[in-house]
Amino acid sequence: MPVSDLNSRQFGSFWYGGRLSALEQACANSFVSRGYGLTIFSYEPLEGVPEGVDVAPAADIVPQDMTRRFLFGGKPHLGHFSDLFRYRMIQKKDLIWVDLDMLMLARPPHPLAGDIVVKEEQGGVNGAILYLSEPDLIEQLIADVTTRMDRNLRWGETGPLALGKLVARNPGRIALSAPTLFYPLEHYDIFKVFLPEYRAECREKCAGASMLHLFNNILVKMGYWKDMAPPVGSALYDAIAQTDGLKFFKDIYPADVMRNVITNYRLRLNGGDLGIKGVIRQAIPSIRRTYLTYRPA
Repeated sequence: MPVSDLNSRQFGSFWYGGRLSALEQACANSFVSRGYGLTIFSYEPLEGVPEGVDVAPAADIVPQDMTRRFLFGGKPHLGHFSDLFRYRMIQKKDLIWVDLDMLMLARPPHPLAGDIVVKEEQGGVNGAILYLSEPDLIEQLIADVTTRMDRNLRWGETGPLALGKLVARNPGRIALSAPTLFYPLEHYDIFKVFLPEYRAECREKCAGASMLHLFNNILVKMGYWKDMAPPVGSALYDAIAQTDGLKFFKDIYPADVMRNVITNYRLRLNGGDLGIKGVIRQAIPSIRRTYLTYRPA
C-alpha cells in the first residue's frame, strides 16, 4: 500500500442511504471544492449529493447483511458497523476515511506522510479521519472488530477503543497526527462555532487547521436542525461560506434562537445536578421548538 500524501490522495465515507442533510452536503462539498476526490459508499440510493462527489456501492466493501451484526443496547447500530466499514474501505480502496461531519477548512500546509491517526487532546484516538499505511495494521483492526460481532458492545468499542489498543500494541509503528490539524476544537467546545460571540476565539484555534470535526452526535443531542445554516457572524457560517456551502441550506438560524438551543442543551446535560423538576422548568426541548419555528410551510 503506497504512502499517503494528503495533497494527492482521495477520501471516502459511508451513508447507508436516503437524503444527506444540508450540513452533510456542505461538509462533502468542502472537500471537492478544495480539489480533493470524495466517494460516498451507500447501500441505498442517496439524495442531495453535491456535484463532484462520487457515489459507489457499499456492498463492494462490506456485505449489507453485516450491518445487523454490530449491536449496541441490544439493537443493530450503524455507528459501530461503520467502524468495520472504514477499515475495510481503507484496505480495499486505499482511501482516507472521513466522517461526513468533517468540514475541510483549508488545504494542508504540507504533505502528510503515511498514517493519519489522530489522538485528541484528552488522549483518545478519534477515527473521524483515518488512514493506515501498513496492511497488517488494518488487518489487526479488522480481526479485532469482527470478533465483537453479534454481542452487545460498549460505546466506542469498535472505534476509539479499538484504535487506542492498536496504537498501544504497536509502539513506534503508527505516526500520530497533531490534533490541532484535524480536531482544533474539542467536543466540549464545539458549540462555540455556532455563536457569533465566539467567532474570534474559534478563528484563532482553527487558524492552522485543515479540518474541523463537528461532532454530529452532539448536534443531534443538541437538537440542531441540520438544514438550517449557523447564524451569520459565527465561525462555522464563515467556514461554510468559503466553499459556497451555504447554498445547501433552507434558511439561517437567528443568533438568539441558536443561543437558546445551546443553552437548553447545556441545561439538559446538567440535569442531574438541577433535578428533573428544575430541568422541566428551565429547559424547553430544543428540537420541538426549532421545528415549530422553522418547519417548512
